[in-house]
Amino acid sequence: MFERYNEPARRSLFFSRYKAAILSSLTIETEHLLLGILKDRNPLIAHLVGGHQSADAIRSLTYERAGQPGAPLDNSVEIPFSTDVKRALQYAAEEADRLLHGHIGPEHLLLGVLRLDAGLACDVLRESGLGLSAVREALVKHVSASSPPPPEIAAFLFPHHEHAERFDGVYVMTALDGPSPGRRATTDDAGVSGGGASFGTIDFRARADRPPDGRVHSIGPISMSGATLSEFVHMLEGFLGRPIVDDSGLTGRFDIELRGQYDDPETLTAALRDQLGLVLNKALS
Repeated sequence: MFERYNEPARRSLFFSRYKAAILSSLTIETEHLLLGILKDRNPLIAHLVGGHQSADAIRSLTYERAGQPGAPLDNSVEIPFSTDVKRALQYAAEEADRLLHGHIGPEHLLLGVLRLDAGLACDVLRESGLGLSAVREALVKHVSASSPPPPEIAAFLFPHHEHAERFDGVYVMTALDGPSPGRRATTDDAGVSGGGASFGTIDFRARADRPPDGRVHSIGPISMSGATLSEFVHMLEGFLGRPIVDDSGLTGRFDIELRGQYDDPETLTAALRDQLGLVLNKALS
């Protein structure tokens, strides 16, 4: 279960067990997991919760809410994870998957606790002004800012980039004003399976099934529930064969329904415009 956990995440779990023992708990609860996450003073966690001062305030509030401990448990006593913590760990793995991260770190554990939406730790985080969507967005922005862009995007931003010779342009996505029948904004993550995008009917040739020429030859119909445009764009890029720069200005999550099956970029881009109000223009071909 813990093979994907990086060293900071493993330390978080170790410290959560230690905190449970110190606080005389026979099970590792969400408050112990939160204290374990905050114990290591991880710079990324400090950034996600608003700096070391905020992390210290959350830690203090957690101790205050946990109550007065009795006698510490002996190190030989086995202390299992509670049901809530097991669910939070599962959510952490799902959060790592949805962000396409191969590892599970303390940042994913924090998202797992928030997504649980139950227990003392979640109450403390909410009272401290932290919510799942805000922390998830902060993590995405941090990763985007600290990771090098793909070669195609790097060549778009930096024409003299070493990979520029492999660059064959991008699509720039804008949005038409007014309602679009196939794109409906959702107010929050409520009702969305796992808190992320839910995929219904998608006829999309997977990477493993591509023919020798390496191209995806057809896409559609598409049904997505509670998807961000970045999730939708990521799927389209495989078919279009080039990256998409989102300049639509649309944020939040959407229910997306694209009817029909498309075998070439021209008919797909026309359908996106007519059904979803999303315009794709080629740039720097």
